[in-house]
Amino acid sequence: MEKIVPRHYQKQPIRAARQALKKTGRALVVLATGLGKMLTSALVWHGFTRGRGLFLVHNNGILEHALKEYRRVYGENERFALFNAYSKDVKGADAVFATFQTMRRNLKRFPRNYFKWMTVDETHHSQATTYRPVIEHFSCPRLGITATPDREDLLDIRELFGEEVVNVTLEEAIARGWLPPIEYHLVTDDGFDEKALKRLAHEVLEEGERLSLEELNRRIFIKARDEKVARIIEKHGMKTIIFCRNITHAEHFKKFLKSAEVYHSRKMPEENRQVLDNLRSGKTRRVLAVNAFNEGIDVPDVGLVVFYRATESETIFRQQLGRGLRPGEDKKKLVVLDFVGNVERIQALRAMADAVAKFHEEHTTAKERAREGYARDAFHLSGKGFEFTFADKVVDLMKVIDRVKTEFYPTWQEASRAALALGIKTSQDYLYEKRMYKKDSRLPSEPHGFYSDFPGWTTFLGKEEKIFYPTWQQASKAAIKVGIKKRDEYPKKYKKDSRLPSTPGRHYKDFPDWKTFLGKPPEDFYPRWQEAREAVLALGIDSPGKYKKSYKKDPRLHSNPNAFYANFPGWTTFLGRKPKKFYKTWKEARTAVKKLGIKTFGDYRERFKKDPRLPSNPHSFYPDFPGYAAFLGNNKSR
Repeated sequence: MEKIVPRHYQKQPIRAARQALKKTGRALVVLATGLGKMLTSALVWHGFTRGRGLFLVHNNGILEHALKEYRRVYGENERFALFNAYSKDVKGADAVFATFQTMRRNLKRFPRNYFKWMTVDETHHSQATTYRPVIEHFSCPRLGITATPDREDLLDIRELFGEEVVNVTLEEAIARGWLPPIEYHLVTDDGFDEKALKRLAHEVLEEGERLSLEELNRRIFIKARDEKVARIIEKHGMKTIIFCRNITHAEHFKKFLKSAEVYHSRKMPEENRQVLDNLRSGKTRRVLAVNAFNEGIDVPDVGLVVFYRATESETIFRQQLGRGLRPGEDKKKLVVLDFVGNVERIQALRAMADAVAKFHEEHTTAKERAREGYARDAFHLSGKGFEFTFADKVVDLMKVIDRVKTEFYPTWQEASRAALALGIKTSQDYLYEKRMYKKDSRLPSEPHGFYSDFPGWTTFLGKEEKIFYPTWQQASKAAIKVGIKKRDEYPKKYKKDSRLPSTPGRHYKDFPDWKTFLGKPPEDFYPRWQEAREAVLALGIDSPGKYKKSYKKDPRLHSNPNAFYANFPGWTTFLGRKPKKFYKTWKEARTAVKKLGIKTFGDYRERFKKDPRLPSNPHSFYPDFPGYAAFLGNNKSR
């Protein structure tokens, strides 16, 4: 039997794991997919610890592969036994290879000190409630191995295995050339609405619109045509794994490909095993996989991986990518075709490419990079062992994503300093006429709604607070004195007296009406809002907008009944409609907002009607409204 010699990138993990096991009885080794985690774990124990061993994993397919890898290290004379639903005879075994499920049902058969060492593969599963009791039942030293240590439920596997003794990321493995050269292409043919992207780029980059990532996905990505995607795949002659959206999609897509079979969780294990054997032997050239090909599948000569599904799970994405990163004797490279399905994938891939570039640049000299033809720009990253290609439209989308994800200044004071630095002097310049806030992507378009403690525009824009007349009656006398006779004259002449507010109707809560304010004889309005409502209903007015257009049809109707009547009941009641039952507190409303997945102010305006109990303007509806940042649970609202 050939002696297995650790590869250079396996030597340090073996040393580190042994040191930790000797000191604490625990070790966690994180190695990127394709670097031989299984073989490394066998090399850790072989010659280091004697006695009966246990290998644990959640999947039968991985179990059989593990037994073969350990056999390579320990030789044919070791007595190995499978312990799963199909085999439970472990008598006299030097090492037992078991699934968590079977071991948990049979724990009483094994004393706590039955095993002298333990390996737990795909360790990120070990915090599951069905798995952890199995691990903790045994008192022997334990080694955890995984490529993805961080669980999405935030449970920490380090409680069971300690901190990583070594962590070789996928990015480092790619940058160092420890994996087959990878050629990654983001393919946007037929799955990308270019016209929609141009409109979005204008709205976001030029108009300052804020959108959620969900909205970007909805507006940009369209369903690619299976026939065209199949033709692109067929151009590549290598063995191929294609990750599909669901079983129905896989069965349908199979019709457009030659020499293809489907592998999924509804098939019997024997059927899936046969599909895998067919791929290894070359009888099948392409396998369409659905949620059952992520871990423990070893087909070294797979040369093409196709992502024809979107996934928001980075763990699953890396596991699926890893199916093509197994080194093979004649394998020259791995080609990846990613038919982009969402902005999250673009973000994940860009982050991966940036991490590869950063690691490569930190560990090579300029001369070394020049010799290998290293290149990096917005569209392309290539070096020895890796190549990432982004289409120009993907680069345009990245710019939109960057702007959408930009965080606003956390306090109004910081935003104020930024606004003053831009030379913004009035709220009109900031908001409407010049919209100068767009010059700084961290400035919200409506700071008065975004910051719960917004001090007012005067203070925000660095001006001294004006002292206005305390009552509308005093302001009225001053307005008449400077010669203002009509409402449309007020904006032109009110500055003649610095104590006159620009909008007295807003400034004075008990503002009567313009005619009264400017000293005209009082009009004979309906004295009670109930009488005014009868007149409104007679005119067929059913909305505040229609009221503004039609109230003059009855001279006894006031232009601003909500200000004129001290006990005005609200527009809903005034217009004879049944009042809506809104959430009593902003906290209850926030819970409803979270359920709808609303994350930005723009999202809220578009989608609040999906819950009839959400008010259109929560900032004015709830007296203690905390600002949109707190209401939406982030600092990205608008």
